[in-house]
Amino acid sequence: MTKKKVILLVVAALFAVSGLTALPSGNITGGAGCIVVAAVCAYFGLKKKSAGKENGNRTPAPAAASGGRVLDTIRTKVVGVTFNNEDGENRQDILSRMSGSEDITVEKYTYNGEPAAYVKWGDKVIGNLSAELAGDLARKYPKARYTAEILEISGGGGVQTFGCNIELDVIEDATPGVSQHTGETTVYIDRSNKKYHSKPNCSGMKNPKSIPLSQAKKKYTACKKCCK
Repeated sequence: MTKKKVILLVVAALFAVSGLTALPSGNITGGAGCIVVAAVCAYFGLKKKSAGKENGNRTPAPAAASGGRVLDTIRTKVVGVTFNNEDGENRQDILSRMSGSEDITVEKYTYNGEPAAYVKWGDKVIGNLSAELAGDLARKYPKARYTAEILEISGGGGVQTFGCNIELDVIEDATPGVSQHTGETTVYIDRSNKKYHSKPNCSGMKNPKSIPLSQAKKKYTACKKCCK
């Protein structure tokens, strides 16, 4: 359970107690209001993320992101979260300061001659992909790069060990100007505007997606800067 959920449940309990205390004293409006607030906080505190792929399950994703094609999307648990980093800092201490909204990166490396991958928050290592997963991905997608986002920081509370669940995208960078499948010209779009671009970094696009030109022309207009 994340720290945000714990806080919501604590707030819900406090409002519930206040409401139940106010009702017998005749303060019906105040008591009812506290109970409503408690119910709302409890709802969001107990609400779980929508069901999706469980740890290790994989679903090929044809959509492209960041100028490349997503080959695989995997939900998995970060391992090695109780180890110390080279600077002596324990990874549990790092995770205890995280809320789950932080940007993370996945960095490939080699350990004892085998493929491995760090999961990092800034320059701090919070754990690794499992050796099995890192090796499997390296064999299947040797030239791919990885991006990831945090699904949940679990545990904590002075009793449980902190953990981290992530969603990992395996991305194959597209050859500029050529579609991965058909040889058709590829252009780039994002959700922030209605224009397509010949360059993925044009107009400050964020998380550009590559699509065939014929598809782009159905919904988008050409960018006057890069499509000449």
